[in-house]
Formats: sequence, C-alpha cells, structure tokens
Amino acid sequence: MARPGKSAAASTKGDVNMTDAGKVKRTINKSKRRKEQAAAVKASAAAAAAGAKRESKKERRKRIALSALAGAKIPGSAKAETPDQLRQRHAQEWKDMKAKVTALKKLRQNMPKKGSKEKKATVAQEIKQLQEDMQVRHLAELRAAGLDPPAVPMKKWGKAAAADAMSDA
Repeated sequence: MARPGKSAAASTKGDVNMTDAGKVKRTINKSKRRKEQAAAVKASAAAAAAGAKRESKKERRKRIALSALAGAKIPGSAKAETPDQLRQRHAQEWKDMKAKVTALKKLRQNMPKKGSKEKKATVAQEIKQLQEDMQVRHLAELRAAGLDPPAVPMKKWGKAAAADAMSDA
C-alpha cells in the first residue's frame, strides 16, 4: 500500500516524492569565526607591540614639516619649481589624496555592520591622517618656497570659495 505523499509509481520503484519542508536553518561555523577573531587579536597585539610608542599628533606634524623643509634644500625639489608649478603639483597631490580618501570611505562603508567597529575606526583615523599630513606638508612647502600660505585654513577652502563667489566685494 502506498502512503499518502507517495505516488503509486514512486512506491514501486523505491523513490521518494519530496514535499516542501519549509525553511532550512543554516548553521554558522563558530569555530572558524573564533579562529579568525583570535588571529585578528594576535595581529593587532603584534602591531601594538611593534609600535609600542605611537607618534603624537604634534610630533607627526613636526616630522612632516621638517621633511618637507629638508626636501626644499635638495636640488630639483620645491626650490627648483616656480610658484605656479608648485601650486599645480599641490593641486594634483590633493586630488590624488581625495581619490584615496574616497576609496577608503567606500571600503569602510562596505564593511560588515557587526564586528568591524575597530576596523572602521582605524580606516576613519587613516583618512583623517592622510588629509592632515597633506595639509601640513603643503603648508611647509609653501613656506619653504617663500610663498604666503593661504589665509584661510585648507579645511575651509571649499566653504571660503563658496562665500567669496557669493560676495559682491
């Protein structure tokens, strides 16, 4: 006799008629996830041990400014450039840096929402550092070339340009 759910042909051949079983619960490989987390913790601990003393913001700014000033004394560097060439190079470097920032922001946005808070914070810090380092280096190069640095801080250039465009002065 055939059971309900099997057809007569299926019962004679030994085949089973599959019915809709509903949702299938997926299992998560917890051991794999724990191993990955442990490896990430070890990597961050190793990085912290390697760079035990982090460079302060003030020290980093000094180092960048001094390296820019030292580069100005080398023949074929900032001193060999005309002011227009220097500003064009700065504009190109700023544009390249903005492209890197955009790529980093896209990377940060595509990170998983859970479990990546530290990674997102690291990327955000890297973005801020890229912008700040570029600003400090450009100001140092302008001063080394004997040019006046901009009256408005670089972070506010976009806002200042918009305000100047609107004013009738």
